[in-house]
Amino acid sequence: MNTTQLLRYFMVRLLPVLGLLSAHAIAQNDPPGRVGRLNHTEGAVTFSPAGDNEWIDAELNRPLTRGDRLWTDKGSRAEIQIGSSAVRMDGHTQVEILALDDQSAQLSVTQGTVYVRVRSLPEGENFEIDTPNLAYRAAYPGDYRIDVDAGRGSTRVTIHSGTGAVYGEGGQALPLGGGQQITFRGRGLAQLAAQESPPQDNFDRWAAERNRREDQSVSARYVPREVVGYQQLDAHGQWSQDATHGPVWHPQGTPANWAPYRHGRWEWIGPWGWTWIDDAPWGFAPFHYGRWAMVGSRWAWVPGRIGLRPVYAPALVAFIGGGSGGVNWSISIGSGRPGVAWFPLGPGESWQPGYRASPVYISNINRNMSLANASYAHQRRPEALTAISAEDFHRGRPVRGSLLRVAANVLTSAQIVPPPPMPERSGIIGRDRTAVARAAPPQAEIRQVTASGAPAPQQAEAQRLLAEQAKAAQQAKAAEQAKAEQAKLAQQAKAAEQAKAVEQTKAAEQAKAVEQAKAAEQAKLAQQAKLAEQAKAAQQQERLAQQARAAEQARLAQAAAAAKLAQQPKAAPAPRVAQQAKPAQPAKLAEQAKLAEQSKRAEQAKREQVAKRADASKREQLAKLELAKLEQAKREQAAKREQLAKREREQAVAKRAEQSRKEALAKREEQGRRQAHAQQVELARRAAERDAQALREQRAEREEQARRVALEREQTQREAWQRQQQAISEQWRRDHQAWEEQQRERTRQRPDLRNDRRPPPQPEVWQRGIPILNPGRTS
Repeated sequence: MNTTQLLRYFMVRLLPVLGLLSAHAIAQNDPPGRVGRLNHTEGAVTFSPAGDNEWIDAELNRPLTRGDRLWTDKGSRAEIQIGSSAVRMDGHTQVEILALDDQSAQLSVTQGTVYVRVRSLPEGENFEIDTPNLAYRAAYPGDYRIDVDAGRGSTRVTIHSGTGAVYGEGGQALPLGGGQQITFRGRGLAQLAAQESPPQDNFDRWAAERNRREDQSVSARYVPREVVGYQQLDAHGQWSQDATHGPVWHPQGTPANWAPYRHGRWEWIGPWGWTWIDDAPWGFAPFHYGRWAMVGSRWAWVPGRIGLRPVYAPALVAFIGGGSGGVNWSISIGSGRPGVAWFPLGPGESWQPGYRASPVYISNINRNMSLANASYAHQRRPEALTAISAEDFHRGRPVRGSLLRVAANVLTSAQIVPPPPMPERSGIIGRDRTAVARAAPPQAEIRQVTASGAPAPQQAEAQRLLAEQAKAAQQAKAAEQAKAEQAKLAQQAKAAEQAKAVEQTKAAEQAKAVEQAKAAEQAKLAQQAKLAEQAKAAQQQERLAQQARAAEQARLAQAAAAAKLAQQPKAAPAPRVAQQAKPAQPAKLAEQAKLAEQSKRAEQAKREQVAKRADASKREQLAKLELAKLEQAKREQAAKREQLAKREREQAVAKRAEQSRKEALAKREEQGRRQAHAQQVELARRAAERDAQALREQRAEREEQARRVALEREQTQREAWQRQQQAISEQWRRDHQAWEEQQRERTRQRPDLRNDRRPPPQPEVWQRGIPILNPGRTS
């Protein structure tokens, strides 16, 4: 391999590695994406920025970062928001931010009282409070209180909810759980006092009220709680839904000619650079997250899809500049004076930081935005543009009193430029103080105890204890959530215990009955043995009596025989043999009696031995029977205990199954109730619609019937009028016919008056004309 190939090989192999190392180094230099904010103040609250020993009045919308310090005077209170967590300070409390970035939040409390609410604590993040005696690190979301008594040199840690651990100077760790309160003195975690579930004071109640307001925030429905300053949006504006931009927020009470980034000032805050500090009490979240748009004739803040972990930006604006000398950050504002002009970014427009940052950081801060902006919506709109002189800009003077107008031709030719550079501290231009300097809090050189100073093995042990404590806390939380179910199960268990006690009592009574039966059986056997002994003794006495009677009878028989022989007359002498036999017969009988007696005694001894062996065998059998009964009773008791244990296990399994069945049944019943309620609502709605339709039909039917009745009534009236007219006409016709007939009759009866000299008679009524009949109603 020649030199050229070797160089090419190393370039191919090393350039990607160098690129990754440089990207990692740039990512390490990225500014933190999380800051703090002073959300709320009551009384006198002072602030000292990082690297400055002067204390001034605290500003609500100035971002808080590493090195900043806050002090609350006597009777004052303050609240700091760090991500989704809240740190609340009581009077005479000093807090310094030791570290604040995306992975850790470390605060120092030299004296006073703080109430910390950690809403969320993802894996890998740390939230730590350091005091002169100890360091407290949260292991699980919860509410914690730290009281530092600088005079006594003690620290009291109260865990209202959640879990955590305290660390000593030597790395000693002590896990703490919910409800504990321990007072420590010295740096070795020496405990002075401990208490469970301590009572609440006014500061606890104030913090609980702040928690309640935070939980009821309306803006939390539209933006994540990691958006710093979201709570102030509720009282100073209203949310609405826009067809183009989605949820938007309109501020209320804005003055005339208001525009975003126009009422406030600029300040150089490291490591971001030029940072916008707005004057409005709500002016934090809308100027460091999201974008601004004109919805109709009003400005609206468009949060967009921020994400669960939003990244803080110092000011989401674009600066314009330009001139004959080339593109620069300044813009001509008349009279040859340099000026600075900017406008807010619109929805979808990416923001370019004025400091060096990695592509990952720029991508995160412009999430869901277009990274290549061809044009800006507000760049050519004079109502969106704000301009002031460069001197006012660098001195941090209020923009509202320094507004300048940019000529139309300058605005047309202006270009997008980077933010102005960092001002020279040694130059004549410096930042004007906008707040009156205040007296500093009491200072003391106190070395804080930090958890990071613990040795590695002890830290590992502490982490293990914290993990166990967190696991126990999770289990405790689950137990608290199932407290009602546990109470019910406890009642069931109590009933089971009572049933078990009853069964045990019954088993004990049964065992006692077995023991009593056993004792009775033993007594019965003993009684039987005693009766057998008595019967045996009676039999032996009876045998002895019989033997005595037999011997007495034999003796009496011998005596009777002897007497009988003595009474008989003497006979002739018998032969010698007979004479010898006579005296020998009584001796023979005596010998026979003696042999009979010995035989009886031997038989009696034999019987006694047999009876003894039978008695011993019987006793041995009784003992074996007793042992067998004891073994049987033991086996029965063991079987009963096993059966009871099995029954208890079966009952426990049955109870769990019954509980599961009841829960499933309750869920089904709840679902059924909901469905039934929905069906009832639907049926009621349909019934209401049917009723309404029926009412409409009835009303239409009544109207139609009324119309028909009116038509029929009108028709009836018309027919009656027509009949009346016909009757009148008929009556007139009949009257006219009668009149004509009467006229004809009179004409026939009229005398001839040609030769009559009398005056002519006056015309009668019928001669005056035909009376006019009532024509009635004409059709």
